[in-house]
Amino acid sequence: MKMSPTAPLEKPLYTQAQTHALGYYLRQYKTAEIAEALELAPRTIQQWISKFKWKQMRDDAPVELILRQRIAYLMWVDQKHESQLKELEMLLEQKYKRDAAERRRNKSPKSENGSEKKRGRPSNKSKNDISGITTEMLSEYYEKKYFQYQKDIHAHKCDDSINEQRFYLKSRQIGLSDYFSFEAFEDAVLTGDNQVFISASRKQAEIFKNYIRKFALEIGDIELKGKDSIILSNGAELHFMSTNIFTSQGFNGHMYYDEVFWIPSFQKLDDYAGGMSIQAQYRTTYLSTPSTTAHEAYPKWSGAKELNIDISHKALKNGSLGGDGIFRQIITVDDAIERGATFFNMDKLHRKYPDKSVFDNLLRCVFLDDSSSFFSIKALLACKTDTSQWSDVNFEALHPVGRREVLVGYDPRGGGQGEGSDDAGLVVALKPIIKGGTFRVIERVRLKGSSYEDQATAIEAICKKYNVVYLAIDVGGVGSAVAELVRKFYPGLTTLDYSPEMKRMMAYKAREIINAGRLQFDDEWDDVVHSFLMIKQHTTKMSNQITFISARNKVGSHADLAWATMHVLHWEPIDILRDDSTTVSFL
Repeated sequence: MKMSPTAPLEKPLYTQAQTHALGYYLRQYKTAEIAEALELAPRTIQQWISKFKWKQMRDDAPVELILRQRIAYLMWVDQKHESQLKELEMLLEQKYKRDAAERRRNKSPKSENGSEKKRGRPSNKSKNDISGITTEMLSEYYEKKYFQYQKDIHAHKCDDSINEQRFYLKSRQIGLSDYFSFEAFEDAVLTGDNQVFISASRKQAEIFKNYIRKFALEIGDIELKGKDSIILSNGAELHFMSTNIFTSQGFNGHMYYDEVFWIPSFQKLDDYAGGMSIQAQYRTTYLSTPSTTAHEAYPKWSGAKELNIDISHKALKNGSLGGDGIFRQIITVDDAIERGATFFNMDKLHRKYPDKSVFDNLLRCVFLDDSSSFFSIKALLACKTDTSQWSDVNFEALHPVGRREVLVGYDPRGGGQGEGSDDAGLVVALKPIIKGGTFRVIERVRLKGSSYEDQATAIEAICKKYNVVYLAIDVGGVGSAVAELVRKFYPGLTTLDYSPEMKRMMAYKAREIINAGRLQFDDEWDDVVHSFLMIKQHTTKMSNQITFISARNKVGSHADLAWATMHVLHWEPIDILRDDSTTVSFL
């Protein structure tokens, strides 16, 4: 039956550019490669792929048929251009390789019933296919989801005069990890450029990956696959790394350094990884909450002295490009609220962090005064480790270490500063196997505003969960009441009645163990690092003795985890590394 002249065409009519693009696409060219060859925007190619259903056409059509048809066409062209000659040469080479592979398959061993053993051929189906995600879809998602301060950062990314190196000092919990994940995903989809994330820990790197997977599902209903890396259908590679960056080779792309002020050996990492973004088209972005000015990343933030870069909040609230080519911006919790963030309650935040120095450090981008901190941030960061590699600890089990002996320290007063403090910290560590061995912290618990009974109940639960052979509690102030309840189910309780001398010996002992690398805890636990950094050396007014305090006032010192850890470390005699058998313990 003949088709009437008015019947719709079965196939769309293509422009010359679309015809060429389809030819490249059917020959398995990447989106970015097609765009470059035709001098078009990658998003234009992606729109054509989606609109004309080229992916389905490519998946359904046998590759061998497409190859033969293209070769036949070029063979019949009498006056071939140089590009056609090169293409024909390439296709004939591909045909030869495919024929050779087919001959090898025909010679493959037979199965027991005489039939040929099947060998898998590469699938033509694209993995992580993002070809259906358009610029409009990304823009619509971005406009609805993000606040103005995040949109300002997006404008920085699009401004070639400032985007080569960006450094953002930020408040906690303002959504920048989420935003930068989107920025990288959008960039990868639209341009095909690689994206590399470097985080302070493996778990933090997973946060970026999970955000990107969520975007793909919410925007394009696509489930992205990939363990350490995700490779999109347009060839863009997204890599998520922590310390394993030093074993990685050949990666390149736009770089994102997350929480740089909490990364150990930052300078070495920056020197090594910096080569991955050395190509002119790649950007480098640093973001972090502040730790102390002693951190290795601080000189990059502050800039060379001779440049006199103003790094005050007033100068950097809206961002500024320094003489060293780094664009810097400070975004405090107040800035986030001012520019649209709706998920903060300032009264609640002040109640949670009543100590001004803690509040300013966590939420207003103020660096801790490292000059008065007794513990070194470099040594503390070196204690962080990937605890998922501890094969002898099952954190999900009812009894994570079985009958292995553990040591428990409990500080019920938030650092021994007085009865007004309502923070409490508990730390559980595996007992070192050998003399002078490592203390591995396997659990830490924060209790805030709990009654004596609730605190005792929490400690009892720990004693049921682990084989506790040492439990130490500070009994100064409110701790005595907790200790009385704990002694009923743990008669062997060690009580510590703080004095300037005892606190001094505990701090010295802890610093010795930390500096020797004999303390380990999860690389996610920045709160433990922060807690130790709050410990300061102090001279008493009455007796002029050296002691240690953990805050300028008696409220909310936030050093409870440090003191609880020092209770654990106090289990070890001062002279543990001596060869003789004499031991001394300060009780």
